[in-house]
Amino acid sequence: MVPPLNKILHIDDDAVMRMMVKKSLERCSQGFEIESSSNYTEFSDNLHHFIPDLLIIDVVMPNIDGPTLLKNIRQSGNKTPVIFMTGQENLEFDDPVLMAPVIGMLHKPFSPISLGEDIIRMWNDFYSRTNS
Repeated sequence: MVPPLNKILHIDDDAVMRMMVKKSLERCSQGFEIESSSNYTEFSDNLHHFIPDLLIIDVVMPNIDGPTLLKNIRQSGNKTPVIFMTGQENLEFDDPVLMAPVIGMLHKPFSPISLGEDIIRMWNDFYSRTNS
């Protein structure tokens, strides 16, 4: 069974990208509640107070990169599913087992019109694979 996806926590150092993701997800008629963070401290606070179903993490940020941020999250015991957002063509992890579950990758530039559907598809595909 696929759990509902309601709350999404997004981190990106780029204010325009945060606004685009937030507006795209709010307009996609999926009823998402989304919180956006610009830095690690804000993201960490939101992670504990907002309690998201899904994390969207930018890969390249100035003070901490996305994979390192996710390692810190995983080491704290949090297993919230993640989608990485990147402009890079390929992304490989040092320790993919530690990083799991990473359910997908969104490549920049993304389509604001299909962002919500793309996320739902990744969510459903991931849970369909893990429940079969």
